[in-house]
Amino acid sequence: MQTIGERLEEARKRKGISVREAAENTKIRGDYLQKFEANTFEIDLPPLYIRGFLRSYARYLELDPERIVNDYNALLTEGKPVRRETREVYGRVDFAEAARSKDVSETPPASRAAQDQALLLKFGLLGGGAIVVVVIIILLFKLVFSGSPAKAPQSVQPAVAVQAESAQTITFTATDATRIKVVQESDGTVLISDTKPFARNETRSLRKTGTLVITVEDRTRVRVEVNGRLMEIPVFPANQGNYGKFRLDLN
Repeated sequence: MQTIGERLEEARKRKGISVREAAENTKIRGDYLQKFEANTFEIDLPPLYIRGFLRSYARYLELDPERIVNDYNALLTEGKPVRRETREVYGRVDFAEAARSKDVSETPPASRAAQDQALLLKFGLLGGGAIVVVVIIILLFKLVFSGSPAKAPQSVQPAVAVQAESAQTITFTATDATRIKVVQESDGTVLISDTKPFARNETRSLRKTGTLVITVEDRTRVRVEVNGRLMEIPVFPANQGNYGKFRLDLN
């Protein structure tokens, strides 16, 4: 029986495309695609994101995405992810692709991936700090010159605010099978775990105040209502597709 990686690699080669082309078309990093085809899923990402990547890549290769994701879930349950020999992973790093041969370094793929993650984290922290400083300066400027409290500027994915005097009822409805994770921001309590998927048309409700951090596997498959009023889920960055995280303020 073929592994997940063997099926992905065979389908990609059948379409006659390189890993680089697949990465550009799916907006998924090439080193992630290489690890998937090597049947290696030890990536520094939550399983929710890996499922989303696998589903998108399978659709692009015209494979059954649900079968691929179910096989991945089975590997997680067993706790024994299948891996190919290391020499096979190195042998397939784009040395066969002339278009990318100039970019290949002596560093093994796993090391390059770790370096990329560290670099992204560093720039993310620097960028986040700069944004916080700018926001504070703007708020102080408005307070001094307007004499009235300033409104906090919206971020790329702002929290959806709901004015309330008491606990609010928030309802999640899955229009198709998907996963949703809900965490109470104040103390990190997991209110809905993504380990138990939503079935199609399944509904779950919570009665809460405060701010919730909500992660959705596919925003197009989820309806969020607060006290019966439909809330709009923010659009995520292009490289994430329809899965991502947003905040819901119920204060």
